[in-house]
Formats: sequence, C-alpha cells, structure tokens
Amino acid sequence: MDKKVIAVILLITAVTRLAFLDARPIDHDESVHAWLAYDLLKEHRYSYDPAFHGPFLYFFTAGIFYIFGDSNLTSRFLPVVFSFIGIYAATRYKKWLGSGVYLFLFILLFSASILYYSRYLRNDIPVLSSFLVVLYCYFSFIEEKKERYVYLATFFLAIMVCSKENSYIYAGILASFILFYGIWEERTNYLKKLLKPSAGKVKVVLISAIIFLSIFVPLYSAGFSDLDGLRRATVGAVEHWFTMHASKDHAKPALYYAGLLLRYEFLPVALSIASIPEFYRKLKNKEATKLELFSAYWLLMTLVAYQILSHKVPWLVVHLVAPMALFSSLMLKDTLNSWRNRGFRAAVVFLAAIYLASSLHLSYVNYNDASEGLIYIQVQPSAVELANKIIERENSGEHGLVFETHNDYWPLPWYLRHINMAFSSRLYGKFDYYVTSEINAPLFKNCKLEGRYEIRPGYYMDLFENCKGKI
Repeated sequence: MDKKVIAVILLITAVTRLAFLDARPIDHDESVHAWLAYDLLKEHRYSYDPAFHGPFLYFFTAGIFYIFGDSNLTSRFLPVVFSFIGIYAATRYKKWLGSGVYLFLFILLFSASILYYSRYLRNDIPVLSSFLVVLYCYFSFIEEKKERYVYLATFFLAIMVCSKENSYIYAGILASFILFYGIWEERTNYLKKLLKPSAGKVKVVLISAIIFLSIFVPLYSAGFSDLDGLRRATVGAVEHWFTMHASKDHAKPALYYAGLLLRYEFLPVALSIASIPEFYRKLKNKEATKLELFSAYWLLMTLVAYQILSHKVPWLVVHLVAPMALFSSLMLKDTLNSWRNRGFRAAVVFLAAIYLASSLHLSYVNYNDASEGLIYIQVQPSAVELANKIIERENSGEHGLVFETHNDYWPLPWYLRHINMAFSSRLYGKFDYYVTSEINAPLFKNCKLEGRYEIRPGYYMDLFENCKGKI
C-alpha cells in the first residue's frame, strides 16, 4: 500500500480516536482500571486478579501516567495506541485482500463497537490489534519463511495473553486451524513433519519461549514480587472464568449479541451474509485460499465461543466484528470491483454511509444515553459534578466520608485520587458531610440533604451535610 495512503489512514485513526477523548466521563470499569494503574504508579503495588483481567493494561497505563501525567485523557491512551497498531497491521493485509483491504479498514475504523471501545480503557482493543499482528506474521511466515515473523508474533501473543483471558480463545482458534489444515492437506505426514526435531526448530522455539516468558513472567508476577500470580494467570484464570460461566455471571438472553449486531454492526453482518455464496462456490471448486478458509473458521468459531459463554457484555462485540470484516473483505473484493455489480456496490456505499453516521453519533454525541445497548453502565456527568463538590469541600477544610455498604462508589475514587478522601463500607466517625447511596439515606434522616447525583443510569448517591452529632 502506498505510504501516502497509509499516512491518510493513520491520520483518520488519530482524529477518530483522539478527538474529544476526555469529553465522556470516565466510566465505572474505566475508573477501576485507571485507579489501579495510578495506585501501581504511586504505591508500587499490584496483584493479578482475573476479575480485572491481565496486568498489561495496568503497567502500560502506569507508564503513561509517569510520562504524561494522570488524567482522563492519558488514562485512555492504551486503546488509542493499539488502535494505531491494529490499523497499521490491517494495511499490510493488502497483499492478500487487494482492494478489499479498504473495506476491511473501513469497518475497523468506523465499526460502532470498535470505535467506541478504542476510546475506552479496556483490554479488548489491545487483544484484537495484537491478534491482527499475529495473524499477519503467521501468513507472512508461510510465504517468506523469515524467522522475524515468528518472534514478532510471539511478542504480540505475549501482550495478548497478558491483557485478557479471551486471548486463549484467539490462540485456540488459530492453533486448531493450523493443526486441522495441516492434517487435511498432508494427513499424518503433517504431524510427523511438525514433530521432527531440527536445530533450526529448536533455536526458534527457544528464542520464542524467551521472548514470551520475559513478558509473561515479570508482568503476572508483578516484577517477581508475587510468584503465585503465575499460577493465577494460568490455572486460576481458567478456574475463575469457568466459575463465572457456571454462576451465569453477566448472563444475557440467547439473542443478546444478535440484537447488538443488527442494531450497531449491520454493515459487517450484511456483508458477511452476502459473502456466503461466494465462499461456498470457492469451497465447492476447491479455490479457497488458506487465509479465506481461516477467515471463515475464525468467524464461525468466534460466534460459537461467545454464544456459548454465559458472560455476555457489549465490549465483546468487538471480537465478533473483526472476523466478519476479514471474511467479507476477502469474499467480496472482486464483486465490489466489478462494474457489473454497480447496483450491489451502490447499496454497500449507501449502507456504509448510514453505518458511519450511526457510529460517529454513538461515540461523539450519544455516549451518555442509557438506551444505547452498546454502552453498558456509562457514568453520568452529575457524578463528575459530585466529585467536584467533594473536592471543593475538602479544599475548604471540611472532611467527609463516602459510605457505601457494597463499595459501589466508583468512579469517585478515580476522580478524588488527588485528595485524602475516606471511603468505607461501614459507617464510622464524625464527619462534616457524608456521601452515600439512596438505600442508606434513612441513616441520615437528621442531616440536611445537599443534593442527589445520578452516578449511573438509575443509580443515585446523596450528599448529606450538618451531620455532626446527629448520626
């Protein structure tokens, strides 16, 4: 791909990912992630907990805070940086996709889910972008047999595994495809060739192991201070998510993802469906390339895996859209180029325009709307207003307590990180004012209610003053 074209694509990436990046209030999960990274920087403490996913986000973000300072803006640099990595990696697919790469890039740039979560402090964009690099390296290695692709793939595989547990789904899909395809092509000779030792193989495996472990071990062990983190990162992580699956954690109706895909990702869905006849024709005539076969396998296995898992949340849609984008870009690259199909091409352009408008509206205009299913529990602007009132009171010499029996006070710890604010799940002491959820309001009936603040849609916290000697 021409360097000028790549520069324009990366400029679009910069504008879409960085514009108004700190306009949206830090969300509930974002605030937890950002605060843990801030705590890592200030107190030098970290311990891997699968409920909060891998350590890479926290160490990377702590590094960003060290260099650029801690703020709402800098807290979201991780997904932005990996957006650049993923988009640049996608431009390299042109040698296989031809002009279809522009459809692939359009979806990666303007997918409602990918764009929204490219501006959100979560692990999903680093995982997806890293996998796009791994996939590029694998198919490039097949063609060129250059070891550097193995080492680069290993580096990004380590980042994936240190980012989020669904990396094992990605790795399992790619590894199983390689195995099945090899057996299908060469029967048992493939296994014999794979297992046959050689000095070259040993060298590559050893160097790859060193690269992987030099990232995996220090991160999960928190710089060797918590060696049990290595157990929790492997056996413990699997046990945790099996337990979450069995307990129906974040369980949703069977058609949950279907609803989100049809509402927000109708373009890749429509293109994937339109691609099926062409894929069937290629499969029947034995014309499908290895990458085309993988794209179909990736899409199918991903849909099955995330449908089976009871843990269904909107940010996981990111992982469903990407294989749709690759599959449809491969299958439709010739169809969209043909003048005979100008009617189909016009329909795609029309649908893409609606898709673009819908995505931009969600990410830049409607990001606080509770009716948007792709947004989970977006923190409301009044939560920031409450945080600012607390800061004013503390700076004026008053001292308060944020009291919530279930510690459901996020994102306040992030917004109040620069003051010495007390948070507690039990009521104690004598403070000038208290902040608590509405369920605890009867405990403060003798105090003056200063105001009610919507923290998340339907969840309010109250600020009570003049409480000394009345509780």
